[in-house]
Amino acid sequence: MKKILLASLIAVSSQFALADNAPQVDPAFAKIETLVKAKNFNEAYKELDKLAQTGNAQAIYDLGFLTQAGQGTTKNDAKALELFKQSADKGYPTANYLLGKTYISGGLGVKPDQKTAINYLEKAAKQGIEEANVDLAALYLGENKDASTKKALKLLDPLVKKGNPQAVHLRALYDINTGMKEKKDASVKAGLDSIQALAQKGYVPALMEVGNILATGKLVKQNLPEAKKIFGMLAEKNVPHAKEALDAVTNLMAQQAKAPASTAKKG
Repeated sequence: MKKILLASLIAVSSQFALADNAPQVDPAFAKIETLVKAKNFNEAYKELDKLAQTGNAQAIYDLGFLTQAGQGTTKNDAKALELFKQSADKGYPTANYLLGKTYISGGLGVKPDQKTAINYLEKAAKQGIEEANVDLAALYLGENKDASTKKALKLLDPLVKKGNPQAVHLRALYDINTGMKEKKDASVKAGLDSIQALAQKGYVPALMEVGNILATGKLVKQNLPEAKKIFGMLAEKNVPHAKEALDAVTNLMAQQAKAPASTAKKG
């Protein structure tokens, strides 16, 4: 059985969003939100720039988003990164989290840097972003050290009890990986059950995992039609890598369909 690589469990998103979940610390954000919804990015950028000049951390972060996306201004990853760092320096949680995610696998012109990623993620976690703890746990598990694994599980367990889907998913993959390595079927089953439960709730990473498991037939009986169904549904929603997985399964099904015919001719 192929080893499940825990270090790659948490994918870094290439799409950034305005901090719509953050406290609206200034009434002007209502106007900016209206401008963004109307796709009037030029005016939105101008309004955000006014707030940013007063030192507003959220405005600085949102300017970074628009700059990274090239909306309302010229696309400039280096400038966007600098704005995100300025926002983080002012204590904005979302900026710390985004920078942590960026340094996990690289982006915005920077190379992967686990030490820097952990630094930003730890700040974000202390500021209340639960997902930062999941990313930290994934990094720690990837170190394959007993001490790091203990740190990872300590971060995950409270979130798993709360039902955080990212934490549940990561813990499930850890259980499967550990169960396979130590030949503990109960651990593998527990992990598979957790992933299946998440998939039934529509959690996309779990659906992708179930599709992969069904396609490879390494942990359960291979079921290519069901895998194709899952990947097809996800591809329609433009889920990253779903289209490639769908094509791979479709090709595999075609190859298997030809196999009996080839065998019959030889006979």
